[in-house]
Amino acid sequence: MSTAVLERIVEKPVTAAARVSPPAMENEPADPHPLVPVFIAGAISLALSGLFIGTILILLALQNSGVMAP
Repeated sequence: MSTAVLERIVEKPVTAAARVSPPAMENEPADPHPLVPVFIAGAISLALSGLFIGTILILLALQNSGVMAP
C-alpha cells in the first residue's frame, strides 16, 4: 500500500484569517427584481409575434383587394 493511505489525517488548526465573518449583505438577494428580464423578453416576443401575424393578415387582405394582382 502507498504511504498516502497509511498516513493519519490530522486536522489543521483554524487560523484567525480563516474566521472572517461573512458580509452583512449576504442575506439579501443578489437581484431585488429577478423577473424583470423575463417580462422584458415576454414583451419583446409579444410585440414581434403581433408584428408577424399582423403582416400576414395585411398581406392576405391586400391579396383580395386587387392591389397585389399579377
